[in-house]
Amino acid sequence: MTLSINSFNLMNPISRTTSLSNYSFNSPGENTSLFSKFVSKSNVYEQYIKTAANGVANFLKSAQDMQASAQKLMQKDHSSFQARTAESSDRMKVTAAASAGAASQTYEVKVNAVATSQTNSGSFLSKADTSVVSKGTNQFDITIGGKTTKVSAVISDKDTNDQALTKLKDAVNAAKTGVTASIVTDDQTGKKKLELSSDKTGADQVFEVEDVTGNAMSATGVNHATQLASNAFYSVNGGATQTSKSNTIDLEKGKATATLIAPSTEAVKIQIKPDEDKVIAQVKDLVTDYNAMHDRLKEAGGVMDSSVRKSMESLVSSSTYERIGIHRNGDGTLKLDEEQLKKSLSANFEQTTKAISGSYGLADRLSTAAERYNDVKASSLLNAKARQVQQFAMYQSSMQMAMPTLASGWIVNSLY
Repeated sequence: MTLSINSFNLMNPISRTTSLSNYSFNSPGENTSLFSKFVSKSNVYEQYIKTAANGVANFLKSAQDMQASAQKLMQKDHSSFQARTAESSDRMKVTAAASAGAASQTYEVKVNAVATSQTNSGSFLSKADTSVVSKGTNQFDITIGGKTTKVSAVISDKDTNDQALTKLKDAVNAAKTGVTASIVTDDQTGKKKLELSSDKTGADQVFEVEDVTGNAMSATGVNHATQLASNAFYSVNGGATQTSKSNTIDLEKGKATATLIAPSTEAVKIQIKPDEDKVIAQVKDLVTDYNAMHDRLKEAGGVMDSSVRKSMESLVSSSTYERIGIHRNGDGTLKLDEEQLKKSLSANFEQTTKAISGSYGLADRLSTAAERYNDVKASSLLNAKARQVQQFAMYQSSMQMAMPTLASGWIVNSLY
């Protein structure tokens, strides 16, 4: 907002017909002295008005910052009041996650079996020995999900087992069939083996590999499954056993999920609840920005209308805010008791939310108040003294325009 201070016509400016004799100019020296004093005083008034303008501008900027913090608390979908955390009583068995707006609820998840992917683990081979895979082009089929893909790799006469395994791994991964190849190294012996795994879990991820030309699959030992693909079996809140191809199961229409890690003999408790730490952090930001705005009001107290500060302070003075941990200090600033707010959130989350971010709550009231100052003229925020000084400065400025200047004699300003 650009500061614009209006004239209130407390004093009349000099007219074009004003007689110069009224100023009693007796000599060039006397007139020069009078003009210098006049300009010196005028500069003081102008500096006062500039200070007033800066004070109002600083307040308006701080009010906008406070409004932004308040509006974050009032966002319907992204406010910290919508954030959720998910806690598990046994993270070695089940973990969980929750997104904004998930219902605060406790689930009991019992894991009978986790979903697995198929794994074909080959034989360990000495990496420096000559390749056991046939020389020349080796072709083999990978069948998964009812689709068969032919894959090939060329093994040269001089390839070692290490080089041959690398060529087979690269060929399988380049085919992108839903089966991924990797090389496993024995930490003790340094020997290596090829391993094939389905990319997803679930019984429908069974795959087969079969040599077509050469012996790549059989020679490396990956033509047989060492772990079968299977579904997960679990129950929620003592209900019937359910099955899932994935180990990530839904608890509340995508807003809350659990990930099955390992079978459990007892049900694992999953607690979905508000993220109190995020709420406290966002409320703390609002309090900080309010206090910064309040400081700007104090700094501009000599030029701003006192009603602005009083109206702002009245918005935060409430026993409701005191009860949830937002206290008003003697100087008008706010202090947040984080422990008290956390207890209030835990004991009565809905009422605490309403007091801070609901309609007519603290954030709403502060945001609305700040919005009003976005629409008013900055000059209307000055107190009576500042407005009078501004008017007098304008009057002095008009007199300077009418004063004669010394240049080979007295010359009246060209406007007159």
